[in-house]
Amino acid sequence: MGGVDLRTLGEFGLIGAIRRRARVDRRVWRLGIGDDAAVLRARPHEDLVWTTDALVEDEHFRWSTTDARSLGDKSLAVNLSDVGAMGATALGCLLTLGVPEDVEPARLDGFVSGLLQRARASHCPLVGGDTVRAPLWLIGVSVVGAVAPGRALLRSGARVGDRILVTGELGGAAAGLALLSGPGASTPVERRLVMRQLRPRPPHLAGAALARARLARAAIDISDGLAQDLGHVARESGVAARVLVERVPLAPGLLRTASRLDLDATALALAGGEDYELLFAAKPRGPSAEDYARRLGCHVTEIGVFARGAGVHFTRGGRPYALETSGFAHFKPARIDSEK
Repeated sequence: MGGVDLRTLGEFGLIGAIRRRARVDRRVWRLGIGDDAAVLRARPHEDLVWTTDALVEDEHFRWSTTDARSLGDKSLAVNLSDVGAMGATALGCLLTLGVPEDVEPARLDGFVSGLLQRARASHCPLVGGDTVRAPLWLIGVSVVGAVAPGRALLRSGARVGDRILVTGELGGAAAGLALLSGPGASTPVERRLVMRQLRPRPPHLAGAALARARLARAAIDISDGLAQDLGHVARESGVAARVLVERVPLAPGLLRTASRLDLDATALALAGGEDYELLFAAKPRGPSAEDYARRLGCHVTEIGVFARGAGVHFTRGGRPYALETSGFAHFKPARIDSEK
């Protein structure tokens, strides 16, 4: 597909090129790309989980701050994150792609290559979708996953006394975006922060492991920032969330990078968004964070507790913190200040 102009290739030529590069497991999918719809082999004793996400040029990404291969990778990764947060294992994905008629062949090829590479690595084949001409890039990816009946991890499952745990570290993606939008990365540590923004690696298999072992009562992926996403769980569960800021794990290099950019590292970690880590509620008595880390194969930190009441409450050193932001928005870093 590389080096061929879309005006010569045409819509069906593009679909054919993608079809030749996509691989489908016939044990799971009876039919992939090539018909009016894909056909999933229904399996007994499973619930299906569907999610979809849209990325719009200049709203969710800019070509000045990303490359095509990374964009393709990320387009699928963010959906894998949602399916994993539900405790499901991804089975396959659909792609709706709108591009300008004069799209650069190398850019189109890079996007498809990045998406298909992530699909193969995640055992989540591309099984269909749609392509259209559009005035700018419009990307819609949908992923279907499977989970045992009644085992899906919902936002509404947290209870008073449950512990709040998160995987990985936070704030890195927001710092990476600030570097891309500003001075650029100048050290290996900063380049790693940039890659957390460009090519997130959600621990989507961790959610499925939690669901299988019944080790979590609620979960959500941290896509819009810890403050917003934890708020969704608290609201749906009818509880309050209390977080000790000093326990929130910061991405390596975040403090130094935030200082160089004149940004608040705490703000980036609590409200920066796009970390795509997993936040989950665990029973008051159960495995420690270290035990969870061994089971899940990733870093896990206990950061707080669910309590009676409503809302999300941050404290540091016994003093309350108040967020001064209307919520996560791409290209708009959040701030946080301590209450007076």
